[in-house]
Amino acid sequence: MSHWRAEVLIPAHRIVVALRGDDVVELRGDDGPSTFRTYRALPDAVHGMIAWPNTVLVTGAEPIIIDPGYQTQGDMLNGALARRGLAPGDVGTVVMTHLHPDHISAVPQLGPVVLYVHDDELATPYGQRQRGLLDAAEVRTLDGAGGEIRPGISWIHTPGHSPGHIAVVIETEGGRVVVAGDTMGPDPGWFADRNPPASLEHRAQHIAAYDKIARLDPALIIPGHYAPIQRGTT
Repeated sequence: MSHWRAEVLIPAHRIVVALRGDDVVELRGDDGPSTFRTYRALPDAVHGMIAWPNTVLVTGAEPIIIDPGYQTQGDMLNGALARRGLAPGDVGTVVMTHLHPDHISAVPQLGPVVLYVHDDELATPYGQRQRGLLDAAEVRTLDGAGGEIRPGISWIHTPGHSPGHIAVVIETEGGRVVVAGDTMGPDPGWFADRNPPASLEHRAQHIAAYDKIARLDPALIIPGHYAPIQRGTT
């Protein structure tokens, strides 16, 4: 079996901003989940949130990026690659957990790539709106419940957060790594307790996805928007 290395290239980060009168204020907690709770606790203000996801770099037979993240001034993605001795042209493959803009908008910073995404994502309204971001990409669609992308890199369908959401499963020397994306939700307690809020849309699908991921017995889970979870803390 081929073994790979997976690391967080750009860590998840949240910024909450609120408009109070004529002033824009920034609010944050001690970490991503607490900043999300701060966002949810602002009913008296016009507020919004910017949430960078964990962008993951997989290396081995080739460099692969999972969820390139936001396109920003300064090309943050390219800067993170450069610190590891890589140029954008070195990355020929991208895998998307889903096509929400915070996960995909940095794709053009990489130039021509082969991009893997579940077919159910391309059929969504937001997937259709963002097709321009893929103009330089060769899109290869995934369908069904799971499959292989490379020897040692596979995927499972984990709908809930979005119809075509997937988790990417990577075999590494240190054990199995699952890049779980936003199926995990904004709070690690949802997965740990298998008990997301009753009001969560598609709640049953989320719980089914949690169970799928847990059955893989991963050594490490990398969620979309908070710190990775080591085996023994799930």
